[in-house]
Amino acid sequence: MIAKSAPARIAAVRLGRLPYAEAQAWQQRAAREVADGAGERAALLEHEPVYTLGRKGPAPTGAVLPAPVVRSDRGGRITFHGPGQAVIYPITRIRERGISIGTWIALLEEAAIACAARFGVDARRSPIGRGVWAGDRKLASVGVRVAHGVSTHGIALNASTDLSWFEPIEPCGIPGLQMTSLSREAGRRCNAEDAGEMMIEALIALLEGRAP
Repeated sequence: MIAKSAPARIAAVRLGRLPYAEAQAWQQRAAREVADGAGERAALLEHEPVYTLGRKGPAPTGAVLPAPVVRSDRGGRITFHGPGQAVIYPITRIRERGISIGTWIALLEEAAIACAARFGVDARRSPIGRGVWAGDRKLASVGVRVAHGVSTHGIALNASTDLSWFEPIEPCGIPGLQMTSLSREAGRRCNAEDAGEMMIEALIALLEGRAP
């Protein structure tokens, strides 16, 4: 955990369901404002169905995918975003907070792990790759960008996502990777908005040095 002597100063912003391009534009505006001293914020949203590629991720080959493919300025490789997936994009001055990129990614993972536990799902990190896992199945994907000391992008946790969207791709560039969701692991429907709220609460607690 990161010990802080002051409140985290992060405000939750609920954006609902957005096309990826609109969410990108929101992040870019928010990052400029936060870099100029405005309050830090964390967007909670779901995307319309889309496949996104990180800055250096190779484009998919073969069959035509059932949703648009968009190049993103985050790190990482190809993944899917869509309804039922809790996405949080914290726009945060991590350099000012003294947080490295590696530590920031770990904090995002820890927030998702804490959220999963609230739903009764045992999630953890894995040597297979970054993100959050339930056994050998991937539950949440993480990808960030840091520019001028400000973080954008964040973590996407499958709450009630239709996992068939992942079948035409190699998620995160890992052959044979099986994706999962909170709903599948918990054996009941788990709401994406609730999961996103829990992740933001957990992240703020970690930044304040409290248990999530």
